[in-house]
Amino acid sequence: MTFDIPHMLATGLIVFAVIWLVDHTSTFENAAKGRKTLFKVIGVFVAIVILNLVWPYGSTAWTGA
Repeated sequence: MTFDIPHMLATGLIVFAVIWLVDHTSTFENAAKGRKTLFKVIGVFVAIVILNLVWPYGSTAWTGA
């Protein structure tokens, strides 16, 4: 099994950033809770897809060999 620690850290940072931006941006201030959740899910999905297109998981992984 391989672990790509830098990719995992980048993924966590992206998830945190999207959630923080939706919660702290005035654009979503008056949105209902369900709509904010929808924006978070779509934002995380799009950001992670872009990350995986640019930097595929496992490309910098250490295999221990």
